[in-house]
Amino acid sequence: MAGVILRRLSLGFALAGGAIVLVLIAMSLVSLVGRKLFSAPIPGDIEVLQMAIAVAVTAFLPLCEMTDNHIRVDLVAGFLPAPVNRALLAIGHLLLAAAAGLMGWRTFLLMQNSQDYGSTSTMLGVPLWWPQGLMVPSLALLALCGLYRAAREIRS
Repeated sequence: MAGVILRRLSLGFALAGGAIVLVLIAMSLVSLVGRKLFSAPIPGDIEVLQMAIAVAVTAFLPLCEMTDNHIRVDLVAGFLPAPVNRALLAIGHLLLAAAAGLMGWRTFLLMQNSQDYGSTSTMLGVPLWWPQGLMVPSLALLALCGLYRAAREIRS
């Protein structure tokens, strides 16, 4: 049951990330055409692109973990017995969960710091805690997915 919920949440986050990327593509095209044809690009388009792509990329990560589509180099794994491979995979998933938890915690603290000091983007003045705050749920979900995958490897 937990796996189904995590998979659906991960898929929802990935779809939201995909929607963000599609909007960014449209914005970039409009800005590029405006810049070349009318000398009128969208002000701050690169700034928006940088902030939004960070949110989108973190939104894709939980689905990558749930579907086990991370890049992995198995140079030695082919020579090891299956139980050892499963143990190594479980350790890898646990390490990923720990790293995601640490990044989520630190991103949350960064968000609080940005909010406390009123940090904004240079051109548009967008509060930096907005995109930082939007990254935290994805990192938390990634940590949960890593723990789930590790538990699944240990059980098998």
